[in-house]
Amino acid sequence: MVVSSTYFINIHAIPIFLVGIVTLALGFLVYRSNRQSPAHRHFLALCASIALWLDATSIGLCSTDAGTALHWFKLDNVGVMYISLAFYGFSAEFLQLQRRRSIWIGYALATLMAGAVLFREDFVAGVHRFWWGYFPQWGPASTPFFIIFFSYMAVAFTDYIHTYRTVTTPIKRQQIKFLLPAFVIAYTGSIDFFPAFGYEIYPLGYIPIFLLTAVITTSILRYRLLDAALLVSRSAVYLPLLPFTLLLVFLGHALDDLPPGTLSLLLALVTVIFTIVYVMFQPRLQSAVNKAFFPSRHDAYETLTRFSHAMVMKLDLANLQAELVDTLQAVMGIEKISLFLFDKEKGCYVPKASRGLNEQRSPMRVMNNEPFTNYLLACNQPIVKEELQQRSPGFDERLAATLVETMTQLGSEVCLPLVNKKSLVGFVNLGHKPSLGLYSHDELSLLRSLADNAAIALDNAVLHEEWKHTQLLLRRADRLRSLEAIAGGFAHEVRNPLTSISTFIQLVPSRRDDPYFMDSFSAQVVDDLARIERLIEEILDYARYMKPKFSAESLNNIVSSCLQFIEVKADKLGITIEKHLTDDLPAMLVDRQQIKQVLMNLAMNAIDAMAKTGGRLTVTTRRVVRLDKSGWVQIEVADTGCGIAPEDLPHIFDPFFTTKHESTDRVGTGLGLSIVHQIIQEHGGTVEARSTVGQGTNFLIMLPEGKPKESTAASSSSELAGTFITARRFPIIPRSDR
Repeated sequence: MVVSSTYFINIHAIPIFLVGIVTLALGFLVYRSNRQSPAHRHFLALCASIALWLDATSIGLCSTDAGTALHWFKLDNVGVMYISLAFYGFSAEFLQLQRRRSIWIGYALATLMAGAVLFREDFVAGVHRFWWGYFPQWGPASTPFFIIFFSYMAVAFTDYIHTYRTVTTPIKRQQIKFLLPAFVIAYTGSIDFFPAFGYEIYPLGYIPIFLLTAVITTSILRYRLLDAALLVSRSAVYLPLLPFTLLLVFLGHALDDLPPGTLSLLLALVTVIFTIVYVMFQPRLQSAVNKAFFPSRHDAYETLTRFSHAMVMKLDLANLQAELVDTLQAVMGIEKISLFLFDKEKGCYVPKASRGLNEQRSPMRVMNNEPFTNYLLACNQPIVKEELQQRSPGFDERLAATLVETMTQLGSEVCLPLVNKKSLVGFVNLGHKPSLGLYSHDELSLLRSLADNAAIALDNAVLHEEWKHTQLLLRRADRLRSLEAIAGGFAHEVRNPLTSISTFIQLVPSRRDDPYFMDSFSAQVVDDLARIERLIEEILDYARYMKPKFSAESLNNIVSSCLQFIEVKADKLGITIEKHLTDDLPAMLVDRQQIKQVLMNLAMNAIDAMAKTGGRLTVTTRRVVRLDKSGWVQIEVADTGCGIAPEDLPHIFDPFFTTKHESTDRVGTGLGLSIVHQIIQEHGGTVEARSTVGQGTNFLIMLPEGKPKESTAASSSSELAGTFITARRFPIIPRSDR
């Protein structure tokens, strides 16, 4: 301790003095927030009384003689006289009770007692000398003070209990629920009365009293409060600070004989070590407290956080909407919830998903560019209806009334705006929580973060839906553009067989008795009719949109089955068939018949290309892992035939494009490869063609492992030996166009 003539630095007085200064600052902070509020004025009086009590007490503790200490202790008790009355006045105004008369009577009594403290010798009769310093000694005249003090505090406590039982609004209910524990804890501040009567009990009463003022400050400055459970969670983390503070006090007292410099250095070193250890373990301690005391709340926060990050990757709009409302309802226990999104065609916000609402009632629509939606966009944070009803001074009353009316019609207690790229994508309406639970500040912060991610996810999903709709329109447009080519190709292919049939019909009457004519032309007519029938079937296969029926299949088995059908014909033409099938191929979700159709088409094309010279048909399967770590299976069908001319290669997947113009038993219609492309596209895969004239042609089919992905354009490849072509998109008739 450092001694001077009248005062000395008493380590026990420092925290008391600092708490008094902070308390007074809190009072002015609350008062400035709304100077017209009677509750705020009473709270300033309460803080000023507490500050006078604490700061005068701390100076009295630093006094070196009893007379000086007594002077300051009389002044500190002047503050004590007003504490209970100021708190009672604040409580009555805060709870909106009509108690003006009893409040002013109480202040008058407090003033009389303050005068008694200053001018009578039997109220503060003297001082006690304890190991922590001087302390006031109360005399017999203090008895009326105790009667008034505990009477007003008891009435205030009763008012809180009664109002809590009857209130119907979540915020006011939670405010009372938040203040009651602090009020009870503050009562323990009465421990400071015992040393005044000679009991050697260390005066820690300023700590619970300060807690009460801090809680009230939070309650006034923020309508949204940390609920009681979260208060315990947060406060428990700071519990180690209390024993550490007491350790410093007793350590300073025990080492009082050390030189002041050495003692100060030792206390500073202990504080630094404790601070380092506390900072290292504070996050773990917070997590452990949450898991131990509030596991359901901790799990809810974890669930919402994971869902908030996961939903950004979802593109299915309908599922995303349903998952959003279902998750919020399940995790937070909300009875009524609805999601509104902007509808471009209707020019307003319409409900897309809801839970717990009256489905028979006609759905409400919210127009764009009206005060409610404009405020949501400008605010971009959760808005609470009860906060709007208890709006702070300066807030536009007409706007507040409009917002409250709209939220009431929507059944919304809290509205979460979904804003992305400076536009309001939509909003989520949350109803009451169970038992009128309050949406705490932390919950609303978490919901805002979730709303930000939901806005991005919903916006992406809407754009994805629009993209799919655009793709559908493009397919239809491409289908219409291909009708001309289909009609021309069909007319060209049908003309020759129809000519022979017409000639036969014209000559039959005159040559019916000619057996050679009848036999030869009859056979030709049968072949031409079969050709027309085959052409019609292939056109129908091309035009018909057949959704694949997926099942788990072995591609190696499908390849082997197809090659068995063509072995006899290949042997007759001097064509060797080779298979290179990878053993570790996974089972694939494919339509077995359609994949067989693809392989048969490519194999027969290869045989036709090698029919004159013979050659080798090679079918290879292999597993491929792309740069994005996705697994694919590749089927390669290669021949050593004549190849395809470079100018023809870009058109091989066009409808009715064919190079088989010779009169063989397999005259081409130009639809085979178009159907191949259509089937692979519906399986979410790609098909590529590489060819070099005189050397042969390779077809590469890529199919995704697992569930087939959406059809995508074939990816480009680097230049390889020979000419390379990637299959282009061709229109597919949707079901509605069958």
